[in-house]
Amino acid sequence: MSRTVRINAKTTTQNETHAVVTVESDANAIYPLKEIKPGTYASPALGLSNTAKYRLRIIANTNTHTTYLSDFVPVKNSPLIDSLGYTIQPDGLQIYTNAHDASNNTRYYRWEYSETWNYTALYDPGFIVVNYHILQRTRAQSTYTCWQNVNSSDITLASSAKLTQDVMYQAHITLVPATSVKLSVKYSILVKQYALTEDAFNFWQLLKRNTEQLGSIFDAQPSSTTGNIHNIADYSEPVLGYISAGSVQQKRIFVDNKVLPAGWGADSPFKPCAPYTDNPYNPIIVPMSGYAAYFFGTVQGPPFLYTPVSIYQIHAGPDTLFDAVPVYCADCRMAGGSINKPAFWQ
Repeated sequence: MSRTVRINAKTTTQNETHAVVTVESDANAIYPLKEIKPGTYASPALGLSNTAKYRLRIIANTNTHTTYLSDFVPVKNSPLIDSLGYTIQPDGLQIYTNAHDASNNTRYYRWEYSETWNYTALYDPGFIVVNYHILQRTRAQSTYTCWQNVNSSDITLASSAKLTQDVMYQAHITLVPATSVKLSVKYSILVKQYALTEDAFNFWQLLKRNTEQLGSIFDAQPSSTTGNIHNIADYSEPVLGYISAGSVQQKRIFVDNKVLPAGWGADSPFKPCAPYTDNPYNPIIVPMSGYAAYFFGTVQGPPFLYTPVSIYQIHAGPDTLFDAVPVYCADCRMAGGSINKPAFWQ
């Protein structure tokens, strides 16, 4: 839960913290939710009854302790995701899902997804500088391979209300551009499927129009988005959100770059590091006797300090020469990822 902020505000999110949040049934059962991180309230599985209706009560942590209450909603449990797949299109990887409800009771679907991808730096350094000593790098110290994750921000919906059977066939989830770094090594997507009531579907559809489908003269004009949660003392206060109840189904797939067309995933953040004649990122030769200046402070390559990659040459004399590159080119974390492999990764 969060409060809206002004467009010119420095922060984009104002989490609603220290509120009292409970789930209530129309049979007077009450389930408290606990704040697990600022603005996020949760509970272990509640085991909601399919025959009851539920609502959310929020008592805000303000001087007035304003109470917000949602309408009672039925439980809509999502059917299983039959399969998750992809097709190779000229402009990228089309992710789709298949699902059905044999009882024809779902009809309205919404999906969220989380993307995770594996990528690498351009260079895999064999050495590391620790306490002014150059040591061979261990596997645990590698900064060559990273994983990055992002959650969906678009609204993905579909309905079978106008079909005879409640079937979702190759429903569009997302399109990953062909050149995206997400496809450079291995890509994974986790899709979550929700079943909606017709009113909930209409809310999300209107929200999608207002946030994703505006900008041209042919698009619909923005309109008021009314949810099902209200300030019980002031119904005129705008409250954005829609409370639904039900179970969620999810499925994950992996796509390896090896099964994709040649050249896909080429849009690497490390492209400037590719060695060629006039490239400032080219490996340089650093003598052991002068390494401190390159690896610790005075000599900088654009735009970062250097790191030793490999031994270039061992002289007959006392000095050892190292191939060195800017840290950026040999540390995948510089592109925003983490060297910690996710537990689910294949």
